[in-house]
Amino acid sequence: MLIAARFGARRGVLEEGVLAFRCWPSDLDMNMHMTNSRYASFMDLARVSLMIRNGGWQRIRAAGLYPVLGSASTRFRRPIKPFQKFTVSARVVSWDDRWIYMEHKMNAGGDLAAYCLVKTTFLSKEGRVPTDKLMAIIGYSGPKPEFTDALAKKDALDGALRA
Repeated sequence: MLIAARFGARRGVLEEGVLAFRCWPSDLDMNMHMTNSRYASFMDLARVSLMIRNGGWQRIRAAGLYPVLGSASTRFRRPIKPFQKFTVSARVVSWDDRWIYMEHKMNAGGDLAAYCLVKTTFLSKEGRVPTDKLMAIIGYSGPKPEFTDALAKKDALDGALRA
């Protein structure tokens, strides 16, 4: 993935990145379909690939920043079966002053297998990096995408789950 991302097609900050995989026996659970934890692992790979392809990863690392995931809300729709090919996409959908909101779609056999909304932030030695500063670091000066009702509901749910 790292090699393909470095030499693959460039992506804009708001463009979707897509990776293709196959479900191997090591990805399976006792029910003989992809185990829940592997979905998250493939989504991690898609996020890093997108950051490398849009040039943000190099700038983020040069600034001494690192990403951390705040939450993930996944809706599993269809199983991914043994040896089945599937794709996973990553796309920035919006942000607020603290969080970057991204969506992931996992498709297998022409069907949506899973949909996930994540919120992530970036940290430095001094703590959380405000998103306006992060956007300046990665060189993005375009408009912020609309903060949708679904994102507001996710944020409210995350707030209700604070322990």
